[in-house]
Amino acid sequence: MNGVIAFAFWTSTLLNPEASLINGLETIDASGINKLSYSQVWFQKEHIGSEIAFSTSPNYSFGPLQPMYSLSRTSHNGVWVGAGFSNTISLTDTLNAKFSFLPGIYSRGDDVDLGGWLMFKSGIGLEYEVEEDLAFTISFDHRSSGDIWAYNPGMETVQISLSKKFGSI
Repeated sequence: MNGVIAFAFWTSTLLNPEASLINGLETIDASGINKLSYSQVWFQKEHIGSEIAFSTSPNYSFGPLQPMYSLSRTSHNGVWVGAGFSNTISLTDTLNAKFSFLPGIYSRGDDVDLGGWLMFKSGIGLEYEVEEDLAFTISFDHRSSGDIWAYNPGMETVQISLSKKFGSI
């Protein structure tokens, strides 16, 4: 899984028909987002527990890159906190493809050894807008060190999220 989802994120920023990275990083008004997620966690293809997370994004973006801040905790007290970017591509009036890439800090707690403290979390998801400011998302993410540590096994999660938009444009 190393790099595949991160590659999808960066490719999506170039192919976004609404705000491509090719057109620059101009500040654009956007809806801010608060998101609560519940995930099932896998390590080395084995289910090892669950995770809860909270993410927030301000009501602006830089071209296709909307800042994103996230905090999560696993059922084994592993904590991850990071900041990066998300990108949304509209597929229909109510369906969106969601991509994210966030560098962050991992504190193992009683959880699995991921090889170090600096981890990159990349995700891909499908969002359904229930109302103008309320959405559900099913997503998959992978986090690992990007091979900056000698030991780099990676961790995956499958998430269901509820997000609420604010400061809508």
